[in-house]
Amino acid sequence: MDRRTLARFVLFPALLTGCVISSAWCIRVAFADYWFRQQTVEATQKALALTPGRADAYARLALLEPDEDQPAATEALQRAVALNPSDASSWIELGLRYERKGDNPFAERCLLRAAAEDRQYFPRWTLANYYFRANKPDEFWFWARKAAEVIPGDPAPLFRLCGRVAEDGTLIDRLKITRGEVRIGYLSYLLSQNRLDLMGPAIRHLLHQTRTSDVPLLLAVCDHLLDSKYAIDAVRIWNGLADDRQIPFERLQVAEGKLLTDGDFRSPLISRGFDWRLPSLDGVMASGDDQGGLRLTFSGSQPENCEPLQQFVPVQENMHYQLKVEYRTYGIAAASGLEWHVTNQNADSILITRTNPSSERGDLLNFTFVTPAGCRLARIVLAYRRVPGTTRIEGFIALKRVELSVVD
Repeated sequence: MDRRTLARFVLFPALLTGCVISSAWCIRVAFADYWFRQQTVEATQKALALTPGRADAYARLALLEPDEDQPAATEALQRAVALNPSDASSWIELGLRYERKGDNPFAERCLLRAAAEDRQYFPRWTLANYYFRANKPDEFWFWARKAAEVIPGDPAPLFRLCGRVAEDGTLIDRLKITRGEVRIGYLSYLLSQNRLDLMGPAIRHLLHQTRTSDVPLLLAVCDHLLDSKYAIDAVRIWNGLADDRQIPFERLQVAEGKLLTDGDFRSPLISRGFDWRLPSLDGVMASGDDQGGLRLTFSGSQPENCEPLQQFVPVQENMHYQLKVEYRTYGIAAASGLEWHVTNQNADSILITRTNPSSERGDLLNFTFVTPAGCRLARIVLAYRRVPGTTRIEGFIALKRVELSVVD
C-alpha cells in the first residue's frame, strides 16, 4: 500500500467523524434555537441545556422568570454578563434589579458598566434616571448632559425629567446642547408645557443658528407670545427671522419708530406674527388691487360683526401715535359699519375708533391715539359692525398704504 492510499485510509475515518460531530452540533443548535424561540421559562431552560454558553438565552430567561422568583432572574443575568461582559442591556437590567433590592452601590456599578460598554443614549438615560431617584443632582446633571449628546429621537422625555429637577428655561446651556434639532425640540417642549415665560434663553440660542425647518415652530411660538402679551420675546423672534431672511419682512425697531409690517402690502401675506392677519371669513375675499395694495371684497354674506384685517404692533407706553390709511372704496356707503380700531394688547381696551369714510376716488384717513401705562403691544384692526337698520355691505375697500408713526 503506497503512501497516498495509506493517507486516504487514515484520514477518511477522521473526516467522517468530524462531519458526524459537526452535524450533531448543528442539530443540537437547531433544537436549541427552536426552544429559544418559544419564549417560555421551560423552553429557554431546554435551550440552555443544549447550548449552555448562550448569554442571550440567560438574558431572556431573566426577563421570563416570574416576579416571585427574583433570585433566579438575578442569577440568570449574572451568568449573562459573565458570558458576555459587553452586553449593556443585561448590565442595565441587573443594576435595576439590585436597585429594587436596595443594593444601591452594586446597582450603580452595574449601570456605570453598561454606560462604559455602550456609549449610546439608553445607558446614559438610565443613569440619569437612577441618579434622579437617588437624589444626587451633580451626578444627575452629568449623565443628563451625556444623554443629550446622543439623543436619537424625541428629546421631550429627557426635558421632562430635567424639569422635575429644575424648570428654569436654561437647559440648552445646562446640558450644553449644540445640535439644532435638539435645541428646537426644547423650544417645542416649553411650548407644550405652556411655559412662555421661560422661552427667552432658548429663543436667543435658536436665532443664532436659524434653520429653515425651524421657521414654522418659531412663528407658532411668536403667535403664542403675542396672544399671551410677551411682546419682547415675540419681537426678538420676528427680528431674528427677518435678519436671517427667513421671512420677507423688515425688522421692527420700536425706539426708531419702525412699528408696522408691510404697510404697502407688497409682500405675500403669511398671517403670522407681526404680519397682517386675514382671518378666514365667509363672505370676505382678499386679493391684490389693480392700483396696488390689498383689496377686501364684501359679498353681503359676511358676519354682521367681524374683523377682516388686523396686525399686532410693538409700542411704548404713554406715547402719542399717528395712524394713516390711504384707501378707496367701491359700493360701500359712508357710516355703514366699516371702521378702524386700535386696541391694547389684551383687546379689552379700545384706544381709538374711527369710521372709514366712503371714497371711490381715494382718500387719506388720519388719526392719533395715546398708549396707556404698561402698554407694550397694540392691535390695529379693520372691523365691520353692521349698523342697525341697514343691510350688510356689498363692495370693496382697497388699502394702498397704512403707516404708523410716533407723534413728536
